[in-house]
Amino acid sequence: MKKISYTILFSILFFLLSENISAQFKWAEIGVDGLTCSACTRAVEMNIRKLDFVDSVAMNLENKEGKIIFKAGKKVNIEKIAQAVFDAGFSVRYLKAAFMFDNLSISNGFNWTNDTEQYCFVKAENKILNGETMLTFIGEKFMPSKQYRTWKKKIIECCSVNKKKVYYITI
Repeated sequence: MKKISYTILFSILFFLLSENISAQFKWAEIGVDGLTCSACTRAVEMNIRKLDFVDSVAMNLENKEGKIIFKAGKKVNIEKIAQAVFDAGFSVRYLKAAFMFDNLSISNGFNWTNDTEQYCFVKAENKILNGETMLTFIGEKFMPSKQYRTWKKKIIECCSVNKKKVYYITI
């Protein structure tokens, strides 16, 4: 009898436990550090508007944040939003996006795939997600370095299914 390696066994188990969800992000909230004037705010807004999946952007200088509405049917690229902020000369304080779930049971380390990305829940309680849910992105591009170092300790590594891009999220 041939022995099955732990890597193969883990890969099979991981594949069976991850879920593929077909839906898209509806809108996002973004906190931007460094905004001091309306010209700064406008620069960030215009960079985000250039993204082909963005329908509209409403920035708020007072709170140093913005709301981004996505085009229906377009694939959303979360990293491009963060990059647009960086390209305007600022940094992301937080990035959250609303996703529509249909009775998805999650727990810490649970992951699901959507198109070409894989999402792994960090520090998530056992619960069922139903309806529009705000997901907070965890990573160096999506939050200040000090905050990321705190979160990094809580990340449970997720194996990428079929070399998909892995995003760490929390609710």
